[in-house]
Order: sequence, then C-alpha cells, then structure tokens
Amino acid sequence: MITILIVDDEKLERRGIRFLLKREGDFQILEAANGKDALGILASNHVDILFSDVKMPYMNGLELTKAAREDHPEMEIVIFSGYNDFSYAREALRYGVVDYVLKPVDPNEFHKTFQRVMENISSKEEKQKQQNRKEDYLKKYFFLRYLYSGKEEDFVQLEKLTDETEDDVSQFSRMVLVSASNGFFETEEEHFLTSLKEEVQREFYYVNLNSNESIFLFPEKYTDYHVVVEKMYRFFAHQFDSECYFAVSKEIEDRKNLAEEFKALEGMLEEQFYQPHQHLFFHGEKQEEKKADPAEDSEIMEQITNDIQYKDLPHLRQDFQKLEDKYRANKQFSDMYVKFVFSGILKELLDQMDEMDEKMLSKRVDRLYRCKNLKDVITIVDEALQEYEHCIQEQEDGFRSEITKVKSYIYHHYQERNLGAETLSAMVFLSPGYLSAVFKEETGVTLNRFIREVRMEKAKELLETTNMKISGIAKEVGFSNNSYFCRSFREFFGDTPEACRKGTEADEKTNTEAAPSI
Repeated sequence: MITILIVDDEKLERRGIRFLLKREGDFQILEAANGKDALGILASNHVDILFSDVKMPYMNGLELTKAAREDHPEMEIVIFSGYNDFSYAREALRYGVVDYVLKPVDPNEFHKTFQRVMENISSKEEKQKQQNRKEDYLKKYFFLRYLYSGKEEDFVQLEKLTDETEDDVSQFSRMVLVSASNGFFETEEEHFLTSLKEEVQREFYYVNLNSNESIFLFPEKYTDYHVVVEKMYRFFAHQFDSECYFAVSKEIEDRKNLAEEFKALEGMLEEQFYQPHQHLFFHGEKQEEKKADPAEDSEIMEQITNDIQYKDLPHLRQDFQKLEDKYRANKQFSDMYVKFVFSGILKELLDQMDEMDEKMLSKRVDRLYRCKNLKDVITIVDEALQEYEHCIQEQEDGFRSEITKVKSYIYHHYQERNLGAETLSAMVFLSPGYLSAVFKEETGVTLNRFIREVRMEKAKELLETTNMKISGIAKEVGFSNNSYFCRSFREFFGDTPEACRKGTEADEKTNTEAAPSI
C-alpha cells in the first residue's frame, strides 16, 4: 500500500488534503505539523509521497525537502505554496520536488498533480522490476554456466553479481535437483511456485534447467531436508499428478564446490529409472534396501528380466545379488522352488546369446536341477551371467552407433513436443535410464541438456537468419509456452530473443555502412 505523509502546521489544511486523497484511493496517510516532526516520521516509516507546505515553524518546507531528499532519494515530493511563497517553491524544485500545488488547493488541479505523481511511481516501479529481472537473468545465466562448466571465469562473474547481496542465489546451503517428465516444468512452472512455498513453509530460489529438470536452492542450514523434500514429493504427486525424483546435496559451505556437487546430483538421479520406487536420493547416504519378502519374487524377477532385455549390466548384477541374498537368508523355500526360480534366469540369459543352441541350453538346465545345494545352483547361473556380460562387452561399440542414431534423431526432430528419454530409448531398444547413462558417458552431457542445447542453438539461428515471429520460433523448436521459451533463451544465452535479433540487424547495418563504394 502507498504511504503518504502530509506536513502542514494548519490542521484544517491537513484535513482538507486527507479528504482529497481519500477520493483518489485507499492509502496509508500520516501527518506532521512541521518539518522537524516530519523528519522523525520519515526516520521510522517508509513513505512513498511527501506533501509539504512551504511556510512552517521550526523547519520550513524548503529545509525539509532538502533533508528528505538526501536520505530518501526515491520518494516523491509535492509542495504547497501561495502566490507570495512561490520564490521558496522554485528553490525547492532544485531538490527534486516533482510538482507543486497552489493554495488555496483546487480539487481538479490536485487530482491532476496526484495522477502525475502516481505515474512517476508506477514508472519507477516498472524500471526497477525490469532491472531486477535483468540482474536475475544474469545471475541465473552465470550460475548455470558455472554448474555445467566449472570454469573459474564463470565463477568470478557469478561472484561479482552476488557479492555483498543477500539474495537467495548467493545465500544457500542446500541444492535440490528435481527430475520430472513430459515437459512438466514448461507447462506447470507458473502454477506451483507460490503454493509450493506455502506447502513446505520454506523460502527457496528456483532455477530451471530444462523442461524436465529444475534446481531448488534452500538457504536454511538447520532444517531436516528429509521432511522438506518428502513434502515436495507429495505436493507434486497430489497437486499435479507428477512423479518426480529428488537428489539432495550435502551442506554446501563453499560455492566453489557447486559444479562438483551438481555433477554428483546428476549421477544420483541416473538411478531414477533403475529404482522406480525410490524417489528421494541424499548425497552421502546409502539408500535403504527392503528386506527380502516372499511376495517380492515377481518384482525382483521382473526387474532382472528388464535388466537382461535392456543390457543393463550394473543393475543386473545388483538385482541378481538381491535374489541370491534372499534365498541364502530364507530356508523355508523348497529346493525345487528355488531351482525353478534360478532356472528361469538361466534360460533368459542363454536365450540372449546367439551361439547357444537348444541342446546346450537343455544340458545347462538339467545340470542345475541335479544340484544338491543352493551354492551350486548359484554357481551355474553365475557362470552364465559372466558369459552374458562378456557378450555384451563385445557389443559395446554398437552402443556408439545407437548414440549417433539418437543424436541424429534429435538434430532432425528437435521440434517434437515430447522429445525425451522415453521416446528415444524405445527407438534404440534400451531402457530410458540405460540410454541416459550411456549417452552421458559417450557425449559428456546429459540427454536433457543436449536436447535443450540443440533447441536453443536452432532458435538463435532462426532469429539471426529469418523474419519469423518469436512465438513461431518457439513452436518451431519444440516449446508450447512462449514465455517459458523466452526465459529459457535468456538464461541460456544471457540475452533476450529480441536483443539477439536486433544485434544481428545492427551488425548487418554496420557492415553495409563500412563497405567501400564502387
């Protein structure tokens, strides 16, 4: 709410101005009988507009204006004066008085003056918002550059922008990387930020990475982040029906560790596809594994089947170990039941190896059923597992061709709305998680980041070489939300799409003017 201070030694005059102000709208109105009292009020209150008479005891309006302007440079000041006081009023104009009102006050003239003052305030507020947005974009730009590059020069730029400030981008102790799907952060971003803060009862700074990933920075050190992130998970699941995965950093004491910590969070989130029931990952904490239960047989077997189908060696070993531990620890299962379970795995492994014929497969299975103890059963299946691992290792070069195929598809289909790990993995017959892991290993960047880079570079090319509308370019490169595209572009390149286009036009004009005449 706008706060206004009326300063006049005549109570009747103050009452008249208060009456006129109430006709203009709803404001907080303060009063003072002289300049000295007014300075006391200004020292303890934020005042947007000062209305002051010129002639007053103790401290006149001219002295008040000079003192107020030194301590409150953004405040709007209007003075009242009669014909005989105009020389004083003219002197006050030197101290930044925006207007003056002639006494006796004419209601129509007062209305016009007040409208001008309010327009000045609105203009200043808009300029300040634009400046804040520009600074915020630059902070995010260098923040993301440093996260991805880890370069000293990017860190120096970030430090310059946040040095001696108290904003959340420079004052935080925890970083939470969140992964969603289906472009959640493009379509729902504008709806959840305010309500999420209410839900978790914590302040945070939000930085979007791409349509499927975002970072939340929390300033508080002494907070149980297990509780906070659990609330975030439930919020996204219940309010938006979105299943998100969260990687939470350890306490960050030195911002120079940001890039290293971010890479660790990315690595933690690579587990999301392999552990679909695990949504929260905390740096430095070993994830708890559920104790074996007979009812989990089908779930473990299904996971092993997926591991074999998708050639996911690390998790195949991990899931096989779970099954082995389960049956070593539980004696209530019959020998025949255990042999049946492991013979199923043996068959799936051998089926995946081309050189294994039906006769050899039957011989291995028959050998397993003749085993006298669990140790021998596991040894037979483990031998087949080692053969399978060797077979897959020999196919490793084939994965490079699959990554090339994925990259080529992205280059030619970047405009597709739902382009992501799910779509691309089905194309090359790998699991989404395994494709993401192999893609990062081969290219050095995550799949989501690569897609974003391709889209941003193509958008920049279209801005520089065509006259397409920005909204049209946004759709052309796979964005359904124009405002999200513009913000993403600015955070990626550090400048707006409009400035990018104008910069190209300015370069062409300069080159034309510099060209020698013939």
